[in-house]
Amino acid sequence: MAWASLKMISLGSLLILSEQHDASSSRRPGCISQSEMDKRASRFRRIYWNRLTVPIELLQQPRDTRTCAQAAVQMRGDLNNRSLAPWTYSINRDNDRFPHEIAFAECLCQGCIINQLENLSYNSVPVFAPLMVLKKTRCTLDPDTYMVKKDFITVSVACTCVVPNYTD
Repeated sequence: MAWASLKMISLGSLLILSEQHDASSSRRPGCISQSEMDKRASRFRRIYWNRLTVPIELLQQPRDTRTCAQAAVQMRGDLNNRSLAPWTYSINRDNDRFPHEIAFAECLCQGCIINQLENLSYNSVPVFAPLMVLKKTRCTLDPDTYMVKKDFITVSVACTCVVPNYTD
């Protein structure tokens, strides 16, 4: 799911960035009005965002406060709960970024769950993926307009169990 989401966000970002500026923005290269910004965001949401939204359950539920030991006993349900390196999600919000809300994975354990116990002979580590986002910033010459720029951020998308990295 994460790779499909990244691909769809990348395609949506390219669509937004490749559109021509309207006549009002031609006098300020790179700057667009709030209404043009809203149109582009609406088009992005309509075409791509419905498939990319953070599940409403994640937004409405209180922060997951399970411990590693609790996760080891439960181990059922969604993939993040059944993993040998279980994780939870935290929501990062930024109104000057598209998408506004991004779920970041956070490992629940230092070790890995083996036979329903945390085994510290292994490590739970986050899995990272680059995510292209759109950042909006106010134009300096006209604060009623915005510049949109693509940027890549590193997002933790899951956790996995690994053998510790021993140094020689």
